Amino acid sequence: MLAAAASCIPTALLADVEPLTLYQKTARAPLVVKARALSDSTRRPQMEVLEIFKGSYPAKTLTIAPHFEDNTRPMPWLKREVFRRGEESILFLSPYLDEFGRDEGPDTFELLNADQGKVGIPAEGGDALVEALRRFVSIQSWGQHDKQGEALRGMLRQQNPHLLEAGLTECRKFHLAEPEDAETLVGLIAHPRPEFRATALELLGQIVKRAQEKGSPAPAPTLAGGSVFERIAAAGRLDAHPMVRRQAIGALEAFADTPALLVIEAIGRSDASQDVRYEAQVAAYRLRERTR
Repeated sequence: MLAAAASCIPTALLADVEPLTLYQKTARAPLVVKARALSDSTRRPQMEVLEIFKGSYPAKTLTIAPHFEDNTRPMPWLKREVFRRGEESILFLSPYLDEFGRDEGPDTFELLNADQGKVGIPAEGGDALVEALRRFVSIQSWGQHDKQGEALRGMLRQQNPHLLEAGLTECRKFHLAEPEDAETLVGLIAHPRPEFRATALELLGQIVKRAQEKGSPAPAPTLAGGSVFERIAAAGRLDAHPMVRRQAIGALEAFADTPALLVIEAIGRSDASQDVRYEAQVAAYRLRERTR
């Protein structure tokens, strides 16, 4: 489905991989469980299965085989996850195959992408994590792409950070956001997490660009703090994080008009970050070329 479309990569090539979101981990792992470590072993820890979110596993315990168990590597244990006796975590698992491709049995598993298959359950917020996992499994079991897309767009309005992250990430990846989402996305420009602010701006840019390509007006919901354009422009000038200001430049460029060009040029002259100034200057050049 949407998040499960990524290609499979051999374990040995995954030393440096892009971090996956919780939604993507849930999509890729055939078995997702809540488990408790029965020992402090780093070699092949035994885990007690407390709850199964995705997949099927009949036994009460399972074994985690470490990734990169390769005798040609110096200190291969550096890639092993650490488990502490009594610690509970969410595990994203695949059946373990040794270096010769041999299955070691139905009770031995490896963690997804080496070091991305274990998520600790926090003392505060554990319920939100579990709620999100159950929701993800439910959505990913649906066969209709349009139904999944609607559910992911709905996550843009969730307070649960795991659900919101999934909504933002998947909507950005698959260009799912619609003009009616603009007001929600503008509200997220003020979110405490800069990565959420930046993604909301990117989604707004996608909406505006799509409207421009169709010859439709940019989304203009009624907003207390100004129009969509004004709120994006304010983020480009005032946000504390350079990543967010850079993303705002991209969203402004989507408007492809003189007011957007003026704001981008001002950012290119005055922003405190050299990277942001450069991004703005390049965007301004592209806009001037397009409007000649």
